[in-house]
Amino acid sequence: MNRHLQAIWAIVRKDLHGLLPLIVLAAAVFLVQPLIASVDILALGGDTKFWAMVQANIYWLGYLLGVLLMMSVLQQDPARSLNHDWLTRPINRSYWLAAKLAFLLLTVVAPVVLGRFLINLGEGYGVVGSMAYAVAVERLPAMLAIPLLFAIALLAPTLRKTISLMVMVLLIFLLPAWSVTRPLLNALGIDLASDLDGLMWLQGLPIVVAGVSAALLVYILLYGRRRLGQAYVAFAACILVMFLSAYPPSWMYNWDRAIALHRTIINTPEASFGDSVILEPLHACFPAVNADGESNDQAGALLAQASWPASYLAAAGPDAITLATPIRSRQVLVDWFTPSSRQRPVSVDWRIERLRARAWYSADSLDGSVELVRSPSHDPVASVETDYWMIPGEAVHLVANDPTTRLTLTYDLALLAPEPHELATDGKRRALPGLGSCKAELDHNANVIEVDCLGRGARPALVSAELIGVKSSRVDSAARASYTPGWTDAIGLYQYKLRLAPASLVNAQSILLTAYNAKQVLQKSLVFEGLLGDSQQICPLPHQLSDARMLASEWSDTSAHEVRSVAVEPGVRVEVLDWRAGANEEAPTLMLLPGLGATAHSYDKIAVELAGHYNVVGMTRRGTGDSGKPAHGYDTERLSQDVLQVMDTLAIDTAFLVGHSIAGEELSYLGAHSPERFHGLIYLDAAYDRVGGALDNKQYRALNIQLPPEPPIRPAESTSYQALQRYSERIGRGGRLPPEGEILASYDLGTGTIRHNALYLDAIIASIKAPDYGQISVPTLAIYAVPGSPAALMEAWYDKDDPVLRELVSELYLLDKPHALSQITRFDDEVADSQVLAIENADHWIFVSHEQEILKAMQEFIGEQEWLP
Repeated sequence: MNRHLQAIWAIVRKDLHGLLPLIVLAAAVFLVQPLIASVDILALGGDTKFWAMVQANIYWLGYLLGVLLMMSVLQQDPARSLNHDWLTRPINRSYWLAAKLAFLLLTVVAPVVLGRFLINLGEGYGVVGSMAYAVAVERLPAMLAIPLLFAIALLAPTLRKTISLMVMVLLIFLLPAWSVTRPLLNALGIDLASDLDGLMWLQGLPIVVAGVSAALLVYILLYGRRRLGQAYVAFAACILVMFLSAYPPSWMYNWDRAIALHRTIINTPEASFGDSVILEPLHACFPAVNADGESNDQAGALLAQASWPASYLAAAGPDAITLATPIRSRQVLVDWFTPSSRQRPVSVDWRIERLRARAWYSADSLDGSVELVRSPSHDPVASVETDYWMIPGEAVHLVANDPTTRLTLTYDLALLAPEPHELATDGKRRALPGLGSCKAELDHNANVIEVDCLGRGARPALVSAELIGVKSSRVDSAARASYTPGWTDAIGLYQYKLRLAPASLVNAQSILLTAYNAKQVLQKSLVFEGLLGDSQQICPLPHQLSDARMLASEWSDTSAHEVRSVAVEPGVRVEVLDWRAGANEEAPTLMLLPGLGATAHSYDKIAVELAGHYNVVGMTRRGTGDSGKPAHGYDTERLSQDVLQVMDTLAIDTAFLVGHSIAGEELSYLGAHSPERFHGLIYLDAAYDRVGGALDNKQYRALNIQLPPEPPIRPAESTSYQALQRYSERIGRGGRLPPEGEILASYDLGTGTIRHNALYLDAIIASIKAPDYGQISVPTLAIYAVPGSPAALMEAWYDKDDPVLRELVSELYLLDKPHALSQITRFDDEVADSQVLAIENADHWIFVSHEQEILKAMQEFIGEQEWLP
């Protein structure tokens, strides 16, 4: 060993001997920390709260001991001393620093790495993977303070002075939280309300640089030049830089600069997706309430969601309005992924996240624009996001009656591209590109799937997991995406733990795990007329709207049915509508099954007509409406068993089974497996093979998503069923609506959104299997809605002079018409006793748009069959 290493080792040996008790304690904690962190608390039993507390705090105990070791070893040879080894020998300053770092490597880094390596090895990461993950930094944010603490340890020669200096620094960073300092900081342009979420690395970077600079400058000035005063000045300057980075003045660090920088980093010249992103309002008029509207239930709910601080409400003044802007974001970008567990590919959408939202009013009556204050309450990374704004009372008075008033909403958005992976739920670890080492384990007892990914280096902006085919089951790794550049994470360790529930919704042999990465940062604006999205005649102010509601008629379900709840298995009941009052024993029974996302109330009108000739019963399948919503049983076999159970409970031995849309799955299954229970099957635009004979999803979706959305409903158009019919006439639907009872059961009249939980609807679709038409041994009638021409697909609100739109509709027609004809031909060829009827230009809700034709066809079909009462 040469003399340089001997000198360094001598210092290390001295420090090891002097701090041996602390070293032993710290090493024990470092070694057991990974073990405790990896323990399954529920498996331990006993006091789980205690073990959860231990697990949550063991990292910080190790962190504290590591910091204590670092400070103690530096204070073994304080800079102000005149008789310690480093000065009296003398020892080269670089030797001294190398010895201290070597000490920390031996006493802190080595035990931590060893403990993690052993745990990782036991988890099945392999030798190379275990070591790679063991040497990575587990929590990068926690490391921001290390350089600063190193500088403090150099400055303070004793533990007492170290604690004093740390408390002083801590108070400086806590100072902005004191109410007396907030006004002063705001006057200096330091906005404590700023929150850049996933862009926060921009604040962390200068903090790291300032901390490292503080440590280097203090070391050079103290151990190189023995300039104590200058060392304190340098330390104070670095603290100032760190403070301004944590609480930046608006002129130095703001949203505009942060977003511009990320646009420069993320965007590439060849990647332009702006035209692929579409923003549209969810309502014709934005929901709004008076800021002092707590007495009204709707007003109170909206204000609760806005969560305005009292200071905001006071500043807004009297007559202020809280405005909600639910905006739907959609894009035509989609990737396709074919899991091994499915025959057909599934779509994986790109995602949109809002980085920032702004709103302002402009009008001829204003000298300039009035920018609105936005509440921090909003839902990130969602297809529909709602922002809440405060319109000051003074602004309301100025622009409410000005016909030139315009509301402008501007959004800075990040477009996230998916990288999907299929992961088996067998608990085995697999290496996934961009995600590291991942495993998914199905816990049958808890009915959940636990997902765990461990990786190092550059991480995705967002990670999600979902049951394959059940998009609404998706869970995200974070509420906000992260836009930290990969080079800042080079030495970092990341871990994602996600939980999918309920796992029993579908066959969960594997799941879809998706990493999302930012592809482009872009800006979109929407401009609306009037204060609330349109003129006051269309979008009245809150007090005017409440008056209109008082005059509105009441919604009601007037269909002559009895509502029952029938048990189909333990703990699961389904809604049954019974129109058999005054039943005719000589007439056959009709069992009516609704389409996907609909209830038995969808038959409220036509069932009354049928009840004059037959015994009519309708059933709402599980997962929908007032029927039970268990965590299992959404495959066609189980749904079909529910039908039989209802028939048994109601003492219906045999019936004609009628089904709309997705109910064709149950009809085909029951016709093949329980033909003795049915006189015949009647498919209402329902006889389709949705697996093997389905439309080309890729092309069909790519075209369909580009169609203009249905115009949103206006507030006055939801006050009654008659008013809603006028809305249907306005948009060119001729006033044709589902029955009033179905709208009440399936739609939220206040928002126009569907009431049913998409989780269960997705589970039904994901469990569909190809029908076996050849096994159906009962008479069948299949009625189809078929487009007669491209013009039939042109909705009234489409711009018929738009050549791009006309071409789009023509392409859809060329897909839709041959598909329908091929399905008709196949059904007619493969079903032994079949009749088919194609009605051109009918709606999918064919029994609503062409009720008389459907009634006639059903009566003729039923009259042709031989049946026994």
